[in-house]
Amino acid sequence: MNPLYNYLLKLADDSFIMGQRLSAWCGEGPYLEEDIALTNIALDELGQANNFYVYASRVIDNGKSEDDIAFLRYEHEYINAHWTELPNEDYAQTILKVYVFSVYQKLMYEALS
Repeated sequence: MNPLYNYLLKLADDSFIMGQRLSAWCGEGPYLEEDIALTNIALDELGQANNFYVYASRVIDNGKSEDDIAFLRYEHEYINAHWTELPNEDYAQTILKVYVFSVYQKLMYEALS
């Protein structure tokens, strides 16, 4: 398969799964401001994933839309980092996971640019 397509899927799947996990905190945060902030971070991650899925659908050019790529795959076909799937244990652990993921993304995007 196309290496660029696979790499775009990796980037998209990381953000997609992270955004989905973070969205589970919606309405569950300890304080309203933190709850809203974490929900907005989840939306940002889902937006990043969407951008990569759109690009991937153009690269592969097989008639599949970004939604097809994001939602119509089997579980084993996602190539995200497995630690993004970890369940939300407590709020502090989730915040640490968001921080580590943000640093990872910053360094990766800087290296790619």
